[in-house]
Amino acid sequence: MRPVHQPILGFLFTACVLTGAGLATLKLDARGQQVARGRAARIAGSTLTGAREELAIRLRAVEARAVAGASLSPIRALVLEHVDTATLQGAFDTETWWEAFRDEFTLHALVEGHRRFIFTPDGVSRPAELSPLLAAADERPLASGLLSAGGVPHLAAVAKVEVPFAGMAGRPLLLLARPLRSSELEQIARQLDASLVLVDAEGAPLLSAGALAPKELPAPTKEGAPLVAPKGEWSMARAEAGPGLFLWTRVDTRQEAEQAHGAARALMVPVWLTALLASGIALWLGLRPQRERATAELLARTTERLAAAEAQLQRLSVSMPAIQPSANPVGSVPRARTEPSLAAPVPFGRYELLRPLGEGGMARVYLALARSAGGFERLFVIKRLHEPLTRQPEAVAQFMDEARLGASLIHSNVVPVYDFGQVDNEYYMASEYILGRDLDAVVRRSFERDGGPLDSATVFFVAREVLEALGYAHTRQDAQGRPLGIVHRDVSPMNVLASARGEVKLLDFGIAKSAHRSAHTRVGLVKGNVNFMAPEQARGLEVDGRADLFSLGLTLFWCLTGELLYGGENEFDLLVQAAEGPSAAHWERISQLPAPAAALLQRALQRHPSDRFESAEEFARALPAVRTEDTASLGRTMLRLFGEELHAESAYRSALAAMSESSASLGQAFTG
Repeated sequence: MRPVHQPILGFLFTACVLTGAGLATLKLDARGQQVARGRAARIAGSTLTGAREELAIRLRAVEARAVAGASLSPIRALVLEHVDTATLQGAFDTETWWEAFRDEFTLHALVEGHRRFIFTPDGVSRPAELSPLLAAADERPLASGLLSAGGVPHLAAVAKVEVPFAGMAGRPLLLLARPLRSSELEQIARQLDASLVLVDAEGAPLLSAGALAPKELPAPTKEGAPLVAPKGEWSMARAEAGPGLFLWTRVDTRQEAEQAHGAARALMVPVWLTALLASGIALWLGLRPQRERATAELLARTTERLAAAEAQLQRLSVSMPAIQPSANPVGSVPRARTEPSLAAPVPFGRYELLRPLGEGGMARVYLALARSAGGFERLFVIKRLHEPLTRQPEAVAQFMDEARLGASLIHSNVVPVYDFGQVDNEYYMASEYILGRDLDAVVRRSFERDGGPLDSATVFFVAREVLEALGYAHTRQDAQGRPLGIVHRDVSPMNVLASARGEVKLLDFGIAKSAHRSAHTRVGLVKGNVNFMAPEQARGLEVDGRADLFSLGLTLFWCLTGELLYGGENEFDLLVQAAEGPSAAHWERISQLPAPAAALLQRALQRHPSDRFESAEEFARALPAVRTEDTASLGRTMLRLFGEELHAESAYRSALAAMSESSASLGQAFTG
């Protein structure tokens, strides 16, 4: 090659590299917008779920009053005597035993078959479509929901009047309804940091709260999917709240969008650094043909290492799980701090926060690196209490309880807590980092790759390992030999971790019950995942270790089928099913499982705790015997389903080190 051609080749190489960097920048920017829109959509959906859960809490209070009214002896007497409408009107209007209900509710109805008596204390007619709610009450002992009465959203509940049924046209029902107050909707909107609007079937606003004006409501999508701004700055979602009623929610997601775009911009830095260094050296070599061949070889080697390191970082950025909104978003939802990334770690005490892993209602979780003398480095998971909650003593006490309990549980099947403290008045705890995936992700990937669930031998191996952890926790005692009464209360596929080596770990004792906790759950307050909840837990009653065994049974059903046992249109429907336990239809589905799974779940999922397995040890004895090959099957499954992703995650430190070392080598070559 003649020397005159070398400058031309240098310019051509530079043009190609810079063009490639520009295209990569466009792709990263598009990826950032896609991630921002995805996060905004998830936040809108979870916020809508939170609003409906808050409405369900208020409906349960109305249910309790409806049950109290239906149980009054005068009400049962009026029904049994089949009194006429005038007598009913006089009783509801003047009797002192009904005075409290007259003051509280604006719509009362007594229904017996096709006969309906409707009473309004103020005498104002409030037309309402009661048929859907009454039909639901025919199938369940108690039903509630939102309905529009006289153009005003009402909280309504229907309870059965327990009287002898013989000779009646239908089971008598009592309905009570009161208006949903604007102050209640405002309170929910403030808790969720969102705007809410209730509209009728034609889209006319009935009640609103927050900054969302009624004129801003768009047409709903046909699929009911959330509506998201092009760059993810806001998101909206709509769902049916009752017959002829729809609830809109709008969430400001500008900070989440900026976070996603910032992560994309951070990945652009190594791309352009590589392009500029490679282009500069190419031009320098092209303009100085007398440079020794050793320099050109160094360029080739270091460029290759930079490309490999950049590719690892790119693969890692794609495989990183997106930050999930809280599964229970009720309460103040904090906005994000400056977020770390692999290219820009954030110092946090003696740790470096490397990247976010997830987010819940109380805390945000990060992958972190701890360094100490002698080149010691170790990865941890840092759980960082949301900053607004640090000013709430009850939340801080609960966080401390979780750390204290996690540190006391030392078992091979439990993720341990190693450290707890404060950094700049922010509470955190550090636990072991385990490379792996939770059971929810494992089962979903199994359906994607293999078209079916995990094999039963692997599922039973996982069950035995989880029971080892539960048996250890349930039987823990204090220094005086007194039982600690630990109940996990949130056993689910999302809280069982399968490591890359085939280990099984139970994690997140954040809402665990223990006799030595300083913060206790109030009676009647329901905590946990409603899809995997024991009946007594769904009803807000006291629970013991047998509630965890019920939750494990539902988890095994998910692992063996890829389906949830309970199904419903909203969280309230699921909560009602969870409170009642498996129905005849559910038992039919369970009976179709292959042996011995059907028999195991028929024992584990009994409604009454006394009919279930008495302990984790008894449950474990009922499982099939573990074969030698079963102990390694989970590790092989993880390698087959997630091998490339797990390898990319485990190699991130070497990729960053290669970036740093290669950049230094190129810089030295450029100035040498």
